[in-house]
This record gives sequence, structure tokens and C-alpha cells, in this order.
Amino acid sequence: MTIRIDFLDNDIMVDEKGIFVIECENKIYFYRIVNLLNELSQGNLDDAIQFFQSNNQIDCSSKIEVIIDYFNIDFSAKKYQQKILEKLKGKIEIEDNLKLTSELKKIRKIIEKNLGRIEIPIELQGDIDTIGFIKNLKFNVINQKSIFNNLLLLIDIEKVFKINKFLVLVNLKQYLTNEEIRELYKYALYNDIKLLLIDSQAYGITNEYEKKLLIDSDLNEFML
Repeated sequence: MTIRIDFLDNDIMVDEKGIFVIECENKIYFYRIVNLLNELSQGNLDDAIQFFQSNNQIDCSSKIEVIIDYFNIDFSAKKYQQKILEKLKGKIEIEDNLKLTSELKKIRKIIEKNLGRIEIPIELQGDIDTIGFIKNLKFNVINQKSIFNNLLLLIDIEKVFKINKFLVLVNLKQYLTNEEIRELYKYALYNDIKLLLIDSQAYGITNEYEKKLLIDSDLNEFML
């Protein structure tokens, strides 16, 4: 995938072959790039940024995840709830569905019995079916005990649920060691999850998995 931002000279390439890193020392440009992507992740389009796949323009609105706060990654967000429900519905075996239906009938009888104790005529409308019951449950992906492990978990979630076209990790290198960065890159590439890193400072030479666009404080661009 090619990302084209109208105020940058170089295109950004996000694919399964490596990790694209933008290191932008100019604070104004850093903010503009991150803000464009963050707004896009929330469904707000901007003509300053375009996405291409095999030379065809594609829509990435609400199809990317921008991580800025690594201490509060929300795995209980609605989009994860919906994907868990979809997966669960497809995993429930016929025998288990029959058991749930039987138990839900018992629950209905208990509810109807107690409704009879209210001194006005009330009836329970509709059936209490398995899917309707599951929709009212709240699921939560369990947070891990470190930023690194939470990011590995996020990659696992993307692999299973296929929610986003790619993940944007902002100023990640402030929080992880070089070895953790390399392991994260390897894990993402192994699982075919696309990553784009954006940092507000330069970190020197690239490692074996990176392709880097360096933007200095004077807005000179260097592709490494």
C-alpha cells in the first residue's frame, strides 16, 4: 500500500515486506502527519492524504488504528466486542446451542413467574434465543502486564479479527528497547500485520526490518 501526503515529497510504503518508519524532527510536520492519520482512524477524511493499492485509490477511513497512549489501550472498545460476538456465533456447536436454548427456556419461565407477582398484566415479548442472549454479554480482551506484550496481543487481535488495514504506532521507540522493537517487527511481519511507526525524533541508522523516512527540522527529507 502506498500512502501519499501532499506536503511530503516521498511516498510512504506500508506492506508485509518491512516496517516503514517516519522520524520527523520538525514538530509542526510531526503533528500534521499524526493528526491526519488520527482523524482518518475516526472516519474523518482529508484530501491531504491518499491511499493506493496496485495504483488504484482505496478508502482507509476508519480502517486504521492509531496508538498514541500505550498505557491505556482499550481492548474493550465496541469494535472488539462486535468482532468477538461474530466469532463466537460461528464457534458455538449445535449441541451447545441446544443446551443454551433449553436453559434459556427455564430462565424465561422464572422471569414469567416473577412477572406474575406484579399486580398489573405484563407479558414477556419475543423469544430469549441464544444469539439475543449473547448480544447482551460484555466481553473483554485481557490486558497484559507490559506495553510490549500488549502490542503483541494487538497484533494477535488484528490477525484473528482483521479489523484494520494497518496499525500506526506513535513515538513507540520511547517505550521499548531495541530488542523489543526488533521482536515486535518480526512478530508483525510473521503474522502479515502492517505497521507504520511515526517518531518525533531521529534514532540513527535503520535496523534490518526498517525502511525509514527522515524529516529534519528544516523539512529536508532523506530516505534510508
